[in-house]
Formats: sequence, C-alpha cells, structure tokens
Amino acid sequence: MKKRILLIHTGGTIGMVRDEKSGVLKPDLFFRNLLKAIPELAAVADIQVEIPFLFDSAELSPSHWQRLGEIIRGRLDDVQGVVVTHGTDTLAYTASALSYMLMNLPFPVILTGAQKPLAELRTDARANLVNAIELAASDIKEVAVFFDHKLMRGNRITKSHISHFDAFSSPNYPMLAQVGVEIEIYWDNVLKPRGLFHEFHAFDPGVAVLRVIPGGGSDYFQPGPDIRAVVLVAFGAGTVPLRSGRLLLRVEEWIAAGKLVVLLSEARAGRTAPELYESGSMLLKAGALSAADMTFEAAVTKLMFLLGQYRDAALVRRNFLKPLAGEMTI
Repeated sequence: MKKRILLIHTGGTIGMVRDEKSGVLKPDLFFRNLLKAIPELAAVADIQVEIPFLFDSAELSPSHWQRLGEIIRGRLDDVQGVVVTHGTDTLAYTASALSYMLMNLPFPVILTGAQKPLAELRTDARANLVNAIELAASDIKEVAVFFDHKLMRGNRITKSHISHFDAFSSPNYPMLAQVGVEIEIYWDNVLKPRGLFHEFHAFDPGVAVLRVIPGGGSDYFQPGPDIRAVVLVAFGAGTVPLRSGRLLLRVEEWIAAGKLVVLLSEARAGRTAPELYESGSMLLKAGALSAADMTFEAAVTKLMFLLGQYRDAALVRRNFLKPLAGEMTI
C-alpha cells in the first residue's frame, strides 16, 4: 500500500517559471499540477499538495517556520511523510528551525529544492523531488535535506555553492543516505526519537551578528534592547582582535546587560575552540559561549528558538550548550 506524503510547496527556484519577456525567474503555481508534469510520482506515493505561501526564500521569517510547523502538526494522523520544497538561499535556516520545533517526529520531514526550475530542460529539480518523496516514505524520523543524491541532517547543512547542482554540504556530520541505483540509508547516522511528538512554536528573532575583520572595530555595532543574543563570528578556532579596539569591554557590557554572546568560527568545517588561544579564552572567561561544531544557520536559529521558549538568559545559556536535535557534537 502506497504511503500518503504531504508535499508543501513554499516557493523557490524549483517551482518558478521564466518570464518570456524579461527572462527573470518568478514564482508560479506549477506544483498544483505536479502529477501532470511528473506522472510517475503516482506510483511512488499518494501525494497531497499544499501551498501555504509562495515566496523567494529570502522573504521567509520565523512566522513562516511557525506556519510550516502548524501544517505538519495538523496532518500528523493522516500522512506518513512530508516533503517541503523551498528556495535554496535560506533552506538551511528553515531546516534547522524545523528540527528544533518538531521533536520526536513519527515520520520523515524532507526539505528539497533546485538550482534550475522543474519546468526547464536541464534541471536538477526532477531528481531532487522524486528522491525526496521516496525518502519521505522511509522509516527515517527526523528533519533532513535532500540535494544532489545526498540526504543530510537538516540542522547540519550549509549552502556551499551558488550555481553547482551539489549546492549543499554537511561539513561536520556524515550523510544520512545516498541515492544511486539503490537508496542506501546509513542508519547509524540517523536520529532516534526519544519520546512522544511535540511541536514547539515560539521564536524570538532578537539575535544580532557581528563579524570581525582584520583592523576593523566594533564601536559601530550597537545592539539595542530588543537584541537578546549576539553571535560573534570569529577567526579560526575562535580568535578575535583584542589589542586594538574595545571588543572585550563591549562583550562584558553586553553580558552584564543580560545578553548572550556566542562565539562561532567563520570557517565552515571543524569545531570552534576559543579556549585554545588567549583572545578566545578571555572571551570565555567574560561569559561568552562557544558554538562548538554547529553551522552558522543552526546556531542562529537555535538561539531564536531558545529565546522564544525562555525569558531567563540562564535557561537559554544552559540549553544552547547541549544538543537538542543532533545539531552539535558533544
């Protein structure tokens, strides 16, 4: 018996059409007639399409993540898997956010997209979509991303190329599955649910980001009272310039004012380890937190998520330092 798969189309290149006059890509309701375009999908699953909004992914915000969570929670009893088609630019943020929101999933939630629209001749969209739907009918029970023959944990990915079909990488965690002639699932890498399903809904976008550069100061950066956490993107293992400027003093001031400060490396792969060098150690002593091996997208959305759950900075701090959905290695 075929499984019922909910396909949530949110926009993005995968479903766009090219304007004949300008040549510009624009959103389209192509997915309403999906089975006419790819009739073979009917043999894979019983697919139900829902289009809650239709935007370039750069327009998406926590309110859209919340809407996706509501839809998935509402269909918990009548589908056996979910595929979310999404623009590639902020797909890693949405995947990370959903991984924190949807705890102990009973089925797969697979996000996918494309570098070229489904309606165009030489596209990656068809393969990404077909394989994502097949994997949504599997026994995997977590939020994942399928792109270019690879299934990766949703909160471990980052967009690594603008124009290659191999657009996403998972720098600090192995693949969950790989698709060739057969689908090979690496079960040892897959998250195991530990309890009943629960959807967390609240987010607080009060997060600001400061990236250090050689010779650059930080006085221009003024996080206001609505900012509850600052992500400090540092060099290498977590080093920052402290001998020039007032960065250490400013970090101490932010922490004294009740803000969290998180140190994250500009390097995509590896683990932030501020304790290895003097400047990073001084920031840790001042109360800054290390993002460990989280991606930028996973760390930022995790902060938004935790700030939405707790008003107490100590509780946010405590929960930031432990894995919630496999987003970090301890």
